[in-house]
Amino acid sequence: MSVILHASDLHFGKADPRVVEMFYQEIERQKPSLVVLSGDFTQIGSSREFVQARNFIERITAPVLTVPGNHDIPRYQSWQRFFDPMRRYRQYISPLPDTVHEDDHCYVVGINTARPIVPHWNWANGMISQAQVDFVRRQFRIAPPGKAKIFVCHHPLANIQNSPIDTVVWGSADMMAVLEEERVDLVLTGHIHHASIMPYKEERGPVMIGSASATSTRLRQQSNGYNIIHVSPEKLDIELIHWNGASHVVFENLSVMRKLPD
Repeated sequence: MSVILHASDLHFGKADPRVVEMFYQEIERQKPSLVVLSGDFTQIGSSREFVQARNFIERITAPVLTVPGNHDIPRYQSWQRFFDPMRRYRQYISPLPDTVHEDDHCYVVGINTARPIVPHWNWANGMISQAQVDFVRRQFRIAPPGKAKIFVCHHPLANIQNSPIDTVVWGSADMMAVLEEERVDLVLTGHIHHASIMPYKEERGPVMIGSASATSTRLRQQSNGYNIIHVSPEKLDIELIHWNGASHVVFENLSVMRKLPD
């Protein structure tokens, strides 16, 4: 069995130091096989914030998969924002904004959906390119049979029920078609600071899991939190966990059957 700890939106620069430390202790207590951090490590994309994020990640003893979020693009350095928006992310977090992780039970593909500008009035909604759709298709097509297929990006691919804001990444329809086609089990996202579990098209599509903000003081209707996914050969056990001011507690859970090969 694999255990994945999924968290998002740490927002160093606007993070609660006490919650940061308690979250780190939770990571070590859970002893996950993989930690997935789905973007927004910083608040304004400054070097100081990225150093704080890197120092936090380096304390984690488990393998870590990361993807960037829209806040990880520098807000005030115009040249870098538009001509090399991922420079600091590559320098401090990971050289590969699009990435793959494989272990004995899981095959995880993550992509960068953050953009300095998109064909939409709200640049923060992000975008998926055709090249990324093709990359994801290729990666999942070569995934070994029997491994859970998990997709990670910062922005939601569909509107989330009871979400405090409505935001769907530009280009999500083409990506969702590939995820259905390749029988992907889970989609892990962040961005809206709202934890959720939502099946997509019931049997055929993946289960969409959103994360609350792990450590930010910028809360939207929910407290800080993270998710745990237990991956077994037949099913996925999902737990949404919130910080109640004193400890982390499970507030919602769901078990779903794996999308095994036909």
